[in-house]
Amino acid sequence: MAINYIKIKDRVSGIKGDVIVSEVTSQKVKFENDELNAVENSTHTGIGVRVIKNGKVGFTSTNDDSKIDEVFKRAEELSEYGEELDLSLPKNPPALRNIKLYDPSLEKVDEYDMLNLGEMIIKSIKEIDRTITVNLEIEKDFIRKTIINSNGLDVSFEKTIWGFSVEGVYLQNDESLVWLYDSKYTTRYSIDFTDLIAYIRNMYLFSRQNAKISSGKYPVIFSPLAFSMLLEILSVSLSGENVYKGISPLKDKMKTQVFSENFTLIDDPLLEEGIASQPFDDEGILTNYKEVISNGVLNSFLYDLRTAYLMNTIPTGNGFRDYNSLPKPSFSNMVVPNSETPLNSLISRVDKGLIVYNVLGGGQSNVNAGEFSVNVELGSLIESGKIVGRVKNVMLFGNVFELFRNIIDFSRETKVVFDKILPYILCDNVNVVAE
Repeated sequence: MAINYIKIKDRVSGIKGDVIVSEVTSQKVKFENDELNAVENSTHTGIGVRVIKNGKVGFTSTNDDSKIDEVFKRAEELSEYGEELDLSLPKNPPALRNIKLYDPSLEKVDEYDMLNLGEMIIKSIKEIDRTITVNLEIEKDFIRKTIINSNGLDVSFEKTIWGFSVEGVYLQNDESLVWLYDSKYTTRYSIDFTDLIAYIRNMYLFSRQNAKISSGKYPVIFSPLAFSMLLEILSVSLSGENVYKGISPLKDKMKTQVFSENFTLIDDPLLEEGIASQPFDDEGILTNYKEVISNGVLNSFLYDLRTAYLMNTIPTGNGFRDYNSLPKPSFSNMVVPNSETPLNSLISRVDKGLIVYNVLGGGQSNVNAGEFSVNVELGSLIESGKIVGRVKNVMLFGNVFELFRNIIDFSRETKVVFDKILPYILCDNVNVVAE
């Protein structure tokens, strides 16, 4: 059923508030244990309505277009119990940035193309070792978002997402299981998976032999996937929500040196291949490229309309949400610039330490304080600048604020980890616990 935008505009003109409309058509092909498991097709539409009445916010949502009147009425009723916020809603911008996020070639890709691609990926992984069992998901999405508010704003954009994630599992000689994981997501259609296969092959080769490390403090190279976990913890402290609550350890550190001078962290919503890119956030504020941290100096926190209002500052275009939730300040595409140092050179600089590919969990860490505690799912011992074998029953713990002050270098090589573009990172004095 087509969305009745005329009715939505008519209803929103009679209140103070905004509406987000999310339309997603998705197709997934899933393989389990080397075999086709499912082909899933779905179309999902959601409408979220935020009403500001008597200075208080009410919110509700629906995925039934016929209930527009009902959802507006319910949002108004809920505002009586809502937070006191007299938000200033944005107007239509003079122009939207022309970010090419939609790839029309994906319209011609059908389930048979996806099946054939899946079979080729599985075949290539089985050629590494026929005993590897492969689980694979291939996905394509067509997304349209529209933001309409009572201040005359009416903007929308379209985006495609294409990608695949693969997990290989094999049994070592000591009968322990090893998981090999990689993924590749973008807004552009591509069937090139050679880099994915090369990455999984390297992890496989490095995991064939076992090695041991004693507990202590060591230099550790984190893969982009493992690095992304650390950045997720850091991002909690960069949210305007936690700055407002006073629980961010960085709340009083603006314009000060908080990390190593070679650490820069970018929020880039304008990357044409970034799956978190969009020309405006989910409140209609124009998005923009920003160096949140530049050479270790904290430049900015992330604010949506609400947290900017509460902090008496300007929203940064980082109010993101699903249609069925209120906005929260969040990163779009998170980017850490690489260096000119090849990964092999990073490894050669480690006399004794680890390279960590995948980690599991956050343990009982106090994430608000920047703490982490993770098990190494797949990692290797480095001795005298060479990878010598896989380590087992190893845990890492520490604090990201301390960790990012002890950065030695980054790699030249980068990987896309969903909505992040990251290099490998070499840190010193990482706490390692081994059984």
